[in-house]
Amino acid sequence: MNSTYFKATIREITYSWGKFISIVLIILLGSLLYVGIRATGPDLDNSADRYFAQQNLGDLNVTSTLGLTNKDLKLVKSDDNVQTAEASHMVTIKKSQNQVVQVYSYSKAAKLNKLKVVSGHLPTKNNQIVLDAKAKSDGYRLGQTYTLPKTDGLKSKSFKIVGFVNSPLFVSSTDRGTTNVGSGEVDYFAYTPEQSFDQKAFATIAVRFDNTADLTAGTSAYNQRVNRDQEQLESKLKARPTQRRTELTGTALSKINRQLARLQKQAKQLQAVPAQYQSATTKAAAKKLTAGISKLQAAQKKLQQTPQATYMYNDRTANVGYQDYFDESKSIAAIAVIFPGFFLFIAVLITFTTISRMIEKNRREIGLMRALGYTKGFISMKYVIYSVLAGILGSIAGGVLGTMTLPKFIFSMLSNNNLTQYHGVIPWAFIIEAVIAGLVATLGSAAVVLIINLREKPTELMRERAPKAGKRILMERIKPLWNRMNFNQKVSYRNLFRYKTRMIMTIVGIAGCTGLMLAGFGIRDSVNDLIPDQFNQVQHYQGIVTLSDANKQIHDKNIKSQKSAMVQSITVSPTKGTKRNATVTMVAPKSSADFEQYVSLKNSQTNQNEKLSNSGVIITEKLATDMNAKKGTILSTKLGNKLFKVRVAAVTKNYAGHYMYLTPKYFNKVSLTKYSANSRLLKLKSVAKGDRQQTSRSLLKQSGVLNVTYPRYAGSALGTVGLSSVVLIFIALSAALGLVVLYNLTNVNISERMRELSTIKVLGFYDNEVTAYVARENVVLTLAGIVFGWFIGLILHHFIMIKAQTGAILFPLTVHYPGYIWSAVLTACFSLAVGVITHYKLKNIDMLDSLSSQE
Repeated sequence: MNSTYFKATIREITYSWGKFISIVLIILLGSLLYVGIRATGPDLDNSADRYFAQQNLGDLNVTSTLGLTNKDLKLVKSDDNVQTAEASHMVTIKKSQNQVVQVYSYSKAAKLNKLKVVSGHLPTKNNQIVLDAKAKSDGYRLGQTYTLPKTDGLKSKSFKIVGFVNSPLFVSSTDRGTTNVGSGEVDYFAYTPEQSFDQKAFATIAVRFDNTADLTAGTSAYNQRVNRDQEQLESKLKARPTQRRTELTGTALSKINRQLARLQKQAKQLQAVPAQYQSATTKAAAKKLTAGISKLQAAQKKLQQTPQATYMYNDRTANVGYQDYFDESKSIAAIAVIFPGFFLFIAVLITFTTISRMIEKNRREIGLMRALGYTKGFISMKYVIYSVLAGILGSIAGGVLGTMTLPKFIFSMLSNNNLTQYHGVIPWAFIIEAVIAGLVATLGSAAVVLIINLREKPTELMRERAPKAGKRILMERIKPLWNRMNFNQKVSYRNLFRYKTRMIMTIVGIAGCTGLMLAGFGIRDSVNDLIPDQFNQVQHYQGIVTLSDANKQIHDKNIKSQKSAMVQSITVSPTKGTKRNATVTMVAPKSSADFEQYVSLKNSQTNQNEKLSNSGVIITEKLATDMNAKKGTILSTKLGNKLFKVRVAAVTKNYAGHYMYLTPKYFNKVSLTKYSANSRLLKLKSVAKGDRQQTSRSLLKQSGVLNVTYPRYAGSALGTVGLSSVVLIFIALSAALGLVVLYNLTNVNISERMRELSTIKVLGFYDNEVTAYVARENVVLTLAGIVFGWFIGLILHHFIMIKAQTGAILFPLTVHYPGYIWSAVLTACFSLAVGVITHYKLKNIDMLDSLSSQE
């Protein structure tokens, strides 16, 4: 290509900077959102994985209801897949009326679950302690004396605070889990050297497997590997529950049995003495022996009733905040394919239109060059260079900006976790996809139009295409409406329908941007409605009290009503197909009467009320989806170490968490365990924070009360903070795209109609009338685009929210009316802004253009 033609290419760009820059901006915005949001999910996972690797977070925690011993630790270490296993102590202490702390043992030699120092240093002496960084908000400071009440398991009760730390066991920055001590919620944790403990048994054994280092945390591949390793470890320890009970009770029982045998022998000897020969001393001794025997028999019975140990295996998903973080990451990754993909599609569509119209405008130049003997390839190079420059500049700039900004911004918005360091990876695959899309939009459109035009003869190309003939439109047939229109209005509407392709592309462009904004507002509404809908439409109780005695009565002035129920955490899996487990809360009310006042059971399809029956269980909608279950499906359930099967009788609406509802009669029918109501569902008169805390304190003072929780006010945010930040980005970038699209389409419209607009100025139209002539069409197209955009936005919103449902979350598919209003107002404002810019461009149109020859 000679230098003259290259200069012509550069001149094409410099003479129409607005058009070229608008194409670059459209591609840039599409690429920025596509690459940035798609890279966010992997970057969030990578940041967490790097943090867990640095702190060497264990893959599994083994606990037991009767504690763990060195024998357990030795067995765990002997497992072929175990790389490291470390045992540690822990005590839960009610430090004050409103404060519960869990104190863990610290070892300098420990390799797993390393603490991250926020300030100060780790303990070096037995009288030193480090606190959770969260405890700073309670007024604790370095160097301060930290005093605990006298506690079994700790040798000392006074320590010196030497540091504040974060633990990889607690991903959440606010939630520290629940307990059966105090208010039922742990406020913060602490670590002190293991020499400060005097516990014989360990509280937990942390395990790291040797085959998980190459897998990214939170991924399905990692979870499946840990599940397989856990099954092997459980098999290794399957004999330990019985053995552990024997270890605890065996020695004591033997001692009691020996003492009991000796006393019983002495009692028999005394009984053998005739009554007339028994002295007062003998009778007193016999009475004393009887009391001793009764006491030993009571102790013997108590030991014999010691339950068998239950060994529990908790993977990382049991760590507070861990699953919330990855659920959030998965939700963002799920919508990253849909929303940015549609965004990029709109960008590609508008760019395709702009490039093709630009080439169509230069038909005469192409025809002239063909007539002068230039080859098709040579003629095409100008438009190829123009298209490639626009496509590559826009897509690479957008991809790089998206990579550098959006993932890091969204990570910084996830304030509810202790992950402070962002570690991104360059998303080459997504950048390449964006470049390909940009080139399809620019180079692809140029190629298509060039192929069509270069097939024509030079003489045909050098002639203007015959203008489309005017014809009657549908509105003309509506006489009362048509007759009330003035001449300019009639011309505008005829022009709209005369150029149908231009009309359709403009409406689609505006509708796409409006739809993207509405979908963004809809995502925000669905996220914000999740908790209110769950606890207003489904669960109407505010608190759950866990009891040690099923018949225990509880009372507090703030309790409006209460319902006895069995509430247990169980594991559910399908009986057939792929192995998939879900942790489910099983709720079995003692009586089905008035249960609907506590939980609404509405069919997920028909919205009709469902009743508990003795023929099956009612499961929640998301659980049914995950288990691929429907009415009549058989599911496997695991309660503790007992397995049983249940039949699904109905599927009910639910938004947060997995639940299974059943009657006591059906529970007794399918389970080997006898039904026992271990909880009370509470409806409170006041749910204010102070009143809830007062109710908790009052109930926990009552005998038999183990725990009090308020599900709606739990620390977990159900993994929606990140989604909220993504929504802000969606709305802002959709609005920016809308502005650029409107400007670009209007600019192309004016450039195509320059002679027409020059002519009407020659005919005496004032500047305001010329602007109104164009603006009237834009107003109609904008209104049509907004209405059509609402329809697109609803479909897009539903599709995105269904894809974003991860874990136990089922988002309500709601879009509130402000979303419709704001998406329409923003689009209208952009249309108005573009109209103002257009007015000044129209004022500068040269009327002599109308006299230029087209031959």
